[in-house]
Amino acid sequence: MLVQFQEGSSEDLWNVLIWCSMPIPFDDCSAIPCDYIDYLYPTSAKNGSPRHINFWFYLFWYFGTFNALALFLITKVFSIYALNWYPKHLGAILTFILFWLISQAIGIAFYYISPIRDISVVWICLTFFTMSLPVITAFSIIRQKRMDQKSRYLVAVGSADQGMQYIRWLPTNLPNTKEPASYRRFLWFCIALSVALFALVGGAIYAYIFLSTLPHTSLDAIVYVYSWVGAIYVMDALTDWILYRKKLICQITVSRSICNCTIGIVSMAKIARSFYLRNLAENTSMLGFLCWFNILHFGPNRAAYPYFYMDDKDGSPYNHNRTFIAALIIWTTELTSSYITRFTFKKAFKHSVTNQAVQEFKKYPEMIVGFVLVMLHVLQNILFALIKLEFSNQNIP
Repeated sequence: MLVQFQEGSSEDLWNVLIWCSMPIPFDDCSAIPCDYIDYLYPTSAKNGSPRHINFWFYLFWYFGTFNALALFLITKVFSIYALNWYPKHLGAILTFILFWLISQAIGIAFYYISPIRDISVVWICLTFFTMSLPVITAFSIIRQKRMDQKSRYLVAVGSADQGMQYIRWLPTNLPNTKEPASYRRFLWFCIALSVALFALVGGAIYAYIFLSTLPHTSLDAIVYVYSWVGAIYVMDALTDWILYRKKLICQITVSRSICNCTIGIVSMAKIARSFYLRNLAENTSMLGFLCWFNILHFGPNRAAYPYFYMDDKDGSPYNHNRTFIAALIIWTTELTSSYITRFTFKKAFKHSVTNQAVQEFKKYPEMIVGFVLVMLHVLQNILFALIKLEFSNQNIP
């Protein structure tokens, strides 16, 4: 099972690399891929680096693929929790296509609005809107069912009340009209999901602001990185509190001795699970960075990602070679610390992080697809936030 998960992680990495390495056609360059090689021979580039990305390729391949996978991820989350996110008369496939077409149509409208079409964070917000559609639909469906239940209850009470003389015989213990526990849990689920989606959009907005205000000092970079890390920890704690809230309430109702023992076991398992997932995310993101760092620096889509130029032309110390070596050193330290932590877990606490991951994947095999989709979307989201968008006006009437 663990091998299957690792194979899925490798496959999603290859999918992202294929997605970002597909040659982007530029409106100001007739060849595909564009024949400019300014990183090796700056004086031999025919017309300089191209600037205008072909909008229709961007819409249906670059943004369309990113949008479809994001929508697939959010619907998979609903499937894992066995929640209905689509109208029954439409079905899942038709609803999925409809949501995707709605977002693509809005993207076409963006093309005719010059002030916002070249802002990458606007397109990420459009993806956020697309991912919110299943949440809104599921909430509307469940809310409508709840209103129908209340209406039927009121009709039943009204029909039972045939006259004022029977009011004194009405029972005093009528059914409670409070929202049921399942409905309240769904609302908490929607809040947790909204926090997770906000983390993705907030990170993209933060990156856009940082890159659009270059250059920065080292202190600015440190404040930028660790302030966002702190925000992530706050949102993670909030979602953990929401997801484990009911579980902790149930445990506390048991006797104190059983409760303490259960919470101790759950805490150890939760720490090991969090460490394994964090370690997996670190390795996936670092391997992805090392691959696309070279693909976008030397590949055909170099002009669309000026952040990866790193040619040392402006005297910046962060050239390609130094950045690549520094990334390898950082990844080596992460792998070393991961090994030390796993060894400490195994020897000091008699708990194997790897064995726990294998057992949980065997118990919940549907989570494998969910994790793979999360990693795929996050990797794409990073690249999407770094692309420089600039479209031509030649096709606008």
